[in-house]
Amino acid sequence: MKKTIALCMLVALSVISYSFKFVSGFEGSVTYSISFEGSGLPPEALAMFKGSEAISYIKGEKRRMDMNMPMQSTISISDAKTKTVSTYMDIMGMKYLIKMNENDIKKEEEKAPEMKIKYTDETKEVAGYKCKKAEVTLKTKDGKEETLNVYYTEEIPTTDVKSVYKGLKGFPLEYVIDQKGMKMKFTATKVSKETVPDSKFEVSKEGYTETTMEELQNAMMKMGGK
Repeated sequence: MKKTIALCMLVALSVISYSFKFVSGFEGSVTYSISFEGSGLPPEALAMFKGSEAISYIKGEKRRMDMNMPMQSTISISDAKTKTVSTYMDIMGMKYLIKMNENDIKKEEEKAPEMKIKYTDETKEVAGYKCKKAEVTLKTKDGKEETLNVYYTEEIPTTDVKSVYKGLKGFPLEYVIDQKGMKMKFTATKVSKETVPDSKFEVSKEGYTETTMEELQNAMMKMGGK
């Protein structure tokens, strides 16, 4: 059970690390399906996350990412103007809140792998949008390299605050993230241009225990998540 909780925490932390790409000139939502194929997880672990999805709500300089999975839900609200992120995690009834300011984000960026983006001529359609393929090579501090494919559209302009694909020339509609060896593939299934109410970016803190990224990572490691 402890390892299961740790795995859920690891998945939840992926939202904090990869949801800070902001969109200008677009208001609405993007729905993604999430898969873990090729992640190295055993079949019983993969079964836990079947049917997982994420929904990104975008309005001006604000973005909210909801990640819904069996046994856990995560809400991450980002503000490009104030450069802050608040993430609410409910993992099997255990509720945590992590708040990050500009300094916290910079510290996380310092730990991030070195990144190189190679743009290609390959294209495909994702959620009704023409997307171009980019090959993103990440190099860790110990010299290990990994190349991930990203399909992005230039029809949705973006502005970065922090993103694993910072500097990408468009909005990613299909991408892979690697959270400590666990790969998650996000594929957009629907893009909706619609009015997003301001209330979407307000969440009550009631019932949540405020903690830090470091404290939660330490707790995760003690439970067996590495």
